[in-house]
Amino acid sequence: MDLKQRIFTYILYIAGVAVVVFYGISQYRQWEEACSGIPDVVSSISVNNYHYLTVIANCKKIDDKEAFARKIIDMCQQNAFRSVKFSTDVNGYPSGLDINVYLKNNDIENNKPVCKIKFVTDEYGGDYDIRNDAAWYHLYLDGEEISVLQSNDIES
Repeated sequence: MDLKQRIFTYILYIAGVAVVVFYGISQYRQWEEACSGIPDVVSSISVNNYHYLTVIANCKKIDDKEAFARKIIDMCQQNAFRSVKFSTDVNGYPSGLDINVYLKNNDIENNKPVCKIKFVTDEYGGDYDIRNDAAWYHLYLDGEEISVLQSNDIES
C-alpha cells in the first residue's frame, strides 16, 4: 500500500470508531432514561377535568406499590412530570385521576398495567381539585383503598 491508501484507511477507521462511539453514547442515554426509576407520563387524556394518565415507572419492578402510588399522586399534585405538565391556568388542577402504570415504554402495547391508581372524591364532578382539596380524596390501588398518608407522615 502506498501512503495515500494508508492515510485513507486510517481516516475510515477513525470515522468508523467515532460513529460506533457516538451511537453507543446515544443508546446508553436512552437506556439510562428508561432505567432511571423516575416515573413519567407518556399519555394524558382529560374529560371534564378528570384526567386519565399512562405512566411509565422507568424501572424493572416496583417493590412497594403503595409508596409508588403515593409518589405518583404527589408528582401530579406538584405538576412534576418531565414530559407532561397539567394546564392549570384555565381549569385549575384535575378533579380526579385514573392512572395506568407500566414498567417500561415497550410494555404499553404488549402487557397489562402493573398497577392501576385512582385518586377520586366521593362526589363526582364536584368543585374539588387534587392539589387544594386533597383531604377530600381517596386513593385506590388496583381497586382497593389505601391510606394517602404514610405512617411516618403522621405526627403524634
